[in-house]
Amino acid sequence: MQLTKKKPTTKKGSSFSFKKLGSKKQSSKSSSLISLDIGSFYTKMLVGKQTGNTLIVESALKEKTPNKACADGTVVNASSIASTLNKVISQSNTKTKDVVFTIESTKIIKREFVIHKIPEEDILGLVKHEMGQYLPIDIAGYSIQPSVTGSLSEDDGEKLKVSVNAVPKEMMKQYQQLLTSIGLNPVSMSLNSNSIEKLITFDKKHNPHSEYSGKNVVFIDMGYSCFNISVYEDGVYQFNRDIEVGGEKLDNMIADTLRINLDEAQDVKVELCSQINAVELDQKYSTMPPSYEPKNTNDRVLSNLSATINEWAGQIDKVLQYQIRSRGKNIDEIYLYGGSSLMSGIGGFFESKLAIKTGYTGSVGYCKYPPNINPQDLFTIYGNAVGAFIKI
Repeated sequence: MQLTKKKPTTKKGSSFSFKKLGSKKQSSKSSSLISLDIGSFYTKMLVGKQTGNTLIVESALKEKTPNKACADGTVVNASSIASTLNKVISQSNTKTKDVVFTIESTKIIKREFVIHKIPEEDILGLVKHEMGQYLPIDIAGYSIQPSVTGSLSEDDGEKLKVSVNAVPKEMMKQYQQLLTSIGLNPVSMSLNSNSIEKLITFDKKHNPHSEYSGKNVVFIDMGYSCFNISVYEDGVYQFNRDIEVGGEKLDNMIADTLRINLDEAQDVKVELCSQINAVELDQKYSTMPPSYEPKNTNDRVLSNLSATINEWAGQIDKVLQYQIRSRGKNIDEIYLYGGSSLMSGIGGFFESKLAIKTGYTGSVGYCKYPPNINPQDLFTIYGNAVGAFIKI
């Protein structure tokens, strides 16, 4: 089998359109957009636009998502989320009604296929047939998005490597109804992995010193209910998996250990993660014998925290090692973002455990933003929302 260097033919980082659900087109391609990332813990909103080779961010706001109002990418309590959206929109003082948004959910089916080379217009039909044949789902209930990620030559001819995302139509309808209920016009929806692909592609195109060019990189969205791991080869999306770990498990651990409620546990977590360095924490507790018994309640919390971040590293390593074996290519660098990435020293901890250079994305040269916005926060907290309003 011989890999070839032919470029993918389908559009990078493409989004799901809402035209079939009755939404209007964007009022003007040059006007500003609202970009939303509604997470289980925080709702993040940007107002901005793309002008030529520049991203212009006019405002960036976040508000805590009401408890259990959004779970695993699903709208559970639409009225509570609507109130939160109205609040952040009011704070932004924006007049625009056009919205793009980005989501992630374990309910989204993600598969990789190798198919015989066929015309681009026939790929979607073949993928639908394959998924309908081999997956126990009603394919009519999903919006399917295939993307060619590469090509290869085998004895029986040219093949295409195709990555497929299948989003439940009911999930898309929930968001469409939520946004239209407060007078907004949903234009398109991206998956978080697509949003990051657009961010990488835009950076490579307009930044001559792009840190992503020619590299195999991994982005890990360290979210509240799960971590999302995405692999990109020279800017092209290859693979995506969710692992069910996240900040929520830390909250539950702290609440159980200290016998406090979740709101109090979240405050303790924020304070702990800003003061305790993950590398130093691991150095202290990883040397303890299996029979070690914490001296007091605080010691128990720290011991459990060390065990939790080691569990994170173990699960991430399994996904990355599978990718390295299946693709035959090493990972050059890992980029962390999302709420749990704010833990002091977590990048150095992962780098020591995974033996892969680990850090945070810092490419902001092509992006203009107000002085009150921290450039690191723009990508660490709002990275998915930034990518969502990019058009490639």
